[in-house]
Amino acid sequence: MNLVVLGASGACGKHLVALAAKRGHQVTAVARVSSKLEVPPGVKVDRGDLTSVEFLRGVVKGQDAVLSGLGLRMGGLAPWNKPEDATFLTRSTRALVEAMKAEGVRRAVVISAGGVGDSFQQMPGFFRALIKLTSLKTAYAQLFDMEQQLLASGLDVCIARPTGLTDGPATGKVVVATAFKGRATISRADVAGWMLAQLEHEVFPQRAPMITVTGAA
Repeated sequence: MNLVVLGASGACGKHLVALAAKRGHQVTAVARVSSKLEVPPGVKVDRGDLTSVEFLRGVVKGQDAVLSGLGLRMGGLAPWNKPEDATFLTRSTRALVEAMKAEGVRRAVVISAGGVGDSFQQMPGFFRALIKLTSLKTAYAQLFDMEQQLLASGLDVCIARPTGLTDGPATGKVVVATAFKGRATISRADVAGWMLAQLEHEVFPQRAPMITVTGAA
């Protein structure tokens, strides 16, 4: 498949690029101009304004699907910390939806987070408190807006809501969870593998599942 990876310089984006290339897909890695980006041989690199419809039309044109690891750059969890660009996800998602529709690209798999939207009540109490009392509150509001735009777009979208992210190796043991016990974690490598696997379905089985490796009840 021809795949474009947005946020290719990020922690999850790097795994998406490397794994998609390893599996033989034709990959275009997309990042902001200021981002440092190293890619495997054969991967095309595109840099530009990820809130620009014109730029995004150029990168999604001719693609079979979009994979997005875009997120917010946070300075830490302290309540006073704010994202570098507090409206980035809202603006980039709006531009992406418009660009995909204009170029006839229908499929997207994106990363959100466990606890966003209707998954909030399914998270452990301590994590719900963390969302409410730290800078995650700002990030989750943006993730919620991103999800709502995508779900209302009419595109074929799958929104991965991972639990606590780690830098461990891929295990291949990802499960969709509706309740939790103990510490719930998943490696970024496993998230990338799960996202790519969803493209094997003609229609995505679930639109916004929570995924984890540990901690599912």
